[in-house]
Amino acid sequence: MKFQMKAFVSLLLSLFFLVMGFSGVILYLIPRGRVANWTGWTMLGLEKQGWQALHINIALLFLIVAGLHLYLNWGVFWSYIKKKASFSVNLKLEILVAILITSGILAGTIKGVSPFGALLTLNYRIKDYWEREAVTAPMPHAEELSLGQLAGKLDLPIEQVIEALKQEGIAVENDTATIAHLAEKNRLTPSDVYAAIKKHFPEVEQPQQGKGRGKGQGGGKGGGFGPGRGQGRGMGQEIQE
Repeated sequence: MKFQMKAFVSLLLSLFFLVMGFSGVILYLIPRGRVANWTGWTMLGLEKQGWQALHINIALLFLIVAGLHLYLNWGVFWSYIKKKASFSVNLKLEILVAILITSGILAGTIKGVSPFGALLTLNYRIKDYWEREAVTAPMPHAEELSLGQLAGKLDLPIEQVIEALKQEGIAVENDTATIAHLAEKNRLTPSDVYAAIKKHFPEVEQPQQGKGRGKGQGGGKGGGFGPGRGQGRGMGQEIQE
């Protein structure tokens, strides 16, 4: 049976298009990186980075195969273009309307004008929903910190943290391994590792940034009589909120 290259390329192009469209929908729905990485989020067995890699690779291959498809069918394509060019002379109004609609969609999307920004707004709401449902990390990108750095930020003795993790059955080689690496080695998520730490140190809370305002008032009076003698009085008051 003779291998039909044109048919093969057309089928491959169609499959790549379907996969690229599906992965694009998944990327639209997935949580933000700080949530996905911390909770070990997956969809159909793939993590966020896996879906991103799949979408990028398929998109690149789609462009390559599309170029090959154009090359194999250049004669038919060029004949079609010439035929449509002669026909389009009578479609000036239709071409103008099509250009205006396309330009309006592009401009509206870039400017975020309603209703073109609706999809982006919905995307934000979906990602905000994931953040509300997820276990909050003690600090942004905590999974990228080493165990020693995390213990330091939580003001915990690293030796006790390692001992606590070992009691929970989590193997710790050293305190320089990142939380993400430690979780992967133990087939856990970074949030599971942090939960094990909090189990032994329930007093640990998410670090908060301090806020404060202070006002200070002070007044002083002093007087001196003659050389070598002096009297002075001072009064100060400080108010903090």
